[in-house]
Amino acid sequence: MFKEIFLTIIHLIASPQRAWKVIKMEDENQQDFLNKFLHPVFGIIALTSFIGGLWFTRDGNVELALKTTIVNIITLYGGYLVTAHIVNEISFRYDLQKQLFTFRRFIGYSSVVIYSLYIIMPFFSDFFILWLLSVYTAYIVYIGAGVFFEIAENKKKKFTIASTILILFIPLIINAIMNFLIK
Repeated sequence: MFKEIFLTIIHLIASPQRAWKVIKMEDENQQDFLNKFLHPVFGIIALTSFIGGLWFTRDGNVELALKTTIVNIITLYGGYLVTAHIVNEISFRYDLQKQLFTFRRFIGYSSVVIYSLYIIMPFFSDFFILWLLSVYTAYIVYIGAGVFFEIAENKKKKFTIASTILILFIPLIINAIMNFLIK
């Protein structure tokens, strides 16, 4: 299972065109998506957040590791859900039908760069410059808009901009709120 997840992430980053075609052809229901991709990815993020907060952070301890893990999971899961709901609600602007599960799949797979960064950043917290790689999400969304949704070319750029901004900034807002509440 983890091998498949790792390969999906690598394919979406390295060859999004081909990866989106495969994802579109898969007959994946909501439980399959959650149990075979999203929840295991969040489990990996929780594990790396805990280990990073415990051993790779200055003055790391169990309390800090647990807080970091909780904040990261709420940030990502909340960001995923809120973004999917917003994109579902604005889908009419891009001539798409409201299909919440389809948008959840799209947002979940489109966020692989963010998920990858949350997996590796606990070990390299001093290299915050790596967060600039999150901009690559726009390319993954752009390719997905054309392949997965087959959005018309004149609306694809607007969809990409709106979706990418939501994918990147909703988790930042949730993270800021969580960090404020925890401290």
